[in-house]
Parts: sequence; structure tokens; C-alpha cells
Amino acid sequence: AASRPDSPRLVFASIMIVILTAVDQESALLRQQLTSVHQQQFAHLTLTCGQLNDHPVTIATCGIGKANTAAATALLIHHLQPSAVIMIGCGGAFADSGLQLGDVAIASEEIYADEGVMTPQGFLDMTDLKLGLAQTETTAYFNHFPADQSLAQRACRNLETNLPDSWRCVNGPFITVSTCSGTSALGLRRQQRFAAIIENMEGAAAAHQCLINDIRFFELRSVSNFVEDRDMSRWDLSLAMTNAQKAFLSLVNQGFLLECSHD
Repeated sequence: AASRPDSPRLVFASIMIVILTAVDQESALLRQQLTSVHQQQFAHLTLTCGQLNDHPVTIATCGIGKANTAAATALLIHHLQPSAVIMIGCGGAFADSGLQLGDVAIASEEIYADEGVMTPQGFLDMTDLKLGLAQTETTAYFNHFPADQSLAQRACRNLETNLPDSWRCVNGPFITVSTCSGTSALGLRRQQRFAAIIENMEGAAAAHQCLINDIRFFELRSVSNFVEDRDMSRWDLSLAMTNAQKAFLSLVNQGFLLECSHD
């Protein structure tokens, strides 16, 4: 369809990878590593485009939460047609994940953990309600949305070899919520229901948009806190933001972006 006369126009060429973060601090190190950098305001997003290890990328801050993430991901997929969308950020680790502050987690899938209905008998998710959130030619999707498992597994193996000895990398299910688990009891119920290793507020919305547009999705987060009775004195957001970006740059240096651009 023809663009409206006042619609913003992108001037970037050959954009292959979109990198999304919820807040600017989660991409600060990545943006420092870019060469041939230029910025453009596109709709409500400020896009930073350049070369990362000689590979074209666009970095965007989508904002916190599902609605911001869905809007940004849909907009960027539609206008840039990337070969992959990569989400990088922080997350809360569940007790049984084996993860510690600053460790790295990679999503095997993303799950909408609070999409459904709370009843006197307990929580019913979209599968229980038989209300699909997405439909492909062959499959209905309810709460669970896949990440690209081949990318996830290769990335985790790579990081296990190349990260500092004190860091751990785990590949497993992430859950996305609107109301975070600020109590151990709620966190335990969600962890037992979904066998999740990480809780966050954005990933499932990005995975959802990638699925319906047939775009590869990869998500890497570092542990900023634990899913427990809320105690921010035990959090380390700065460490998690830094470690997530360092881990991703380690992957980039091993040719990961080229892998994302090919089947």
C-alpha cells in the first residue's frame, strides 16, 4: 500500500538484524560497538543503525511491557523485513533454574504466563479456555511461542565455552507477565506450571509477532534478581545489563549474526 505523504521514511539499506531492548541502558554497550552509525526517528522509535562486526543491524528501545514490545516489533518487522529479531535484557531467575546474579539465560520458548482467567478453582490459561492467540496454516498458538531453538542451542554451547568461568549459561523456557512475581508463593506457582527459568515483561510479545510474520526470534537475558519476596537490595540491574551485552558481543565475535541471517 502507498505510504501516507507524512509517513516517516527509512533511509537504511540492507538491514538484516533487529535488536530490541526494553530500556536504553540494555543496549548502551552494543551501540558503542557500532560503526557507520546513523540514527533516525521512525514513528515513535529512535533507531540506531550501523555495522556490528561488519554486519548490518538496527537497535531500537521498545519500552517496557507487552504492549510497547508488540507495537515496536510489528512496526520494525513490517518496514525493515529483518532476517531475525533479537531481544536482549534482564530478567528474574526462578529458584530451580540454577542461575545466579549476572548469569546468562537464553529462551527456548516464550510463554504468556498471565494471559487467561483466574477462577475460584485456580488459573486457567488460553489453552484451557481454547482461545488461541495466533494461528498459522498448521498450528494454533495459545500461551506458548517458540524461539529459534537451533540458534538458542548453538548460542548456549558457544557461551559455555567462551564466557568467564564464573558465568553460567542456561537454555530454557521464559515467561512474560504484566504483573511480576513479587512474592515467592506466586513465583513458585508460575515456575511449577510452566517450568520456567526466567520471568520478564516483554519477550512473549516479540516472539508472538515474529511467529505470525515468519521471522526468526532469539532472546538472551542476564539475571538481575530472583523471583522471591520482593527485596530490591538483592538486585543488580547494572551487572545484568552489562553481562547480557557482553555475552551477546561474545556471540557476535563468533559469527552469530551471520548464523541469524541464514537458515
